[in-house]
Amino acid sequence: MLKQFIIQFDTSLTAYIQQWPGWLRVPMLIATFIGQPLVLIAAAGTVGLLAWQRYNTGIIFAMGAGLAAMLFNTLVKHFVHRTRPDTLYVSEMWFATSSFPSGHAFGSMVILGSLGYLGAQHLAAPWNTIAPISLGLLIFIIGVSRIYLGAHFPTDVIAGWVLGACVLAIIIVLARL
Repeated sequence: MLKQFIIQFDTSLTAYIQQWPGWLRVPMLIATFIGQPLVLIAAAGTVGLLAWQRYNTGIIFAMGAGLAAMLFNTLVKHFVHRTRPDTLYVSEMWFATSSFPSGHAFGSMVILGSLGYLGAQHLAAPWNTIAPISLGLLIFIIGVSRIYLGAHFPTDVIAGWVLGACVLAIIIVLARL
């Protein structure tokens, strides 16, 4: 019964999102690029390097933990081993990885979520509000782009967001200690 519900949910939401206008393809490709693990690792590394130069161990810890969390996502993918949707986009992907959970959704939640939290803590007004909201919207768009392009099922993306939010919460709690 649960499996049937998940299939119906994935099918319905995927059909809805993939009916969005074709002109969204380029923005969705850009969003998916921003959510690439290498781009997120570069962002975390840059922030970590800047924090290291200022001897800010909390930020260094947060970015390091975010990078380590991306390895956790890879392990979950390996053990769950859900196949990706059968789409042209998936057939043209460079790396053949499992679908569940979405690494883009997970990684963007952890890394961009950490940056949003750090922005809220360290930036002056109004940027301490604008940065977290903008990064939150970007996290959402990255996840939706994966469904729009046919790389993931909606439940893959939702699971990536939820697992990423759990890891992000742990990072924030530990960074405050």
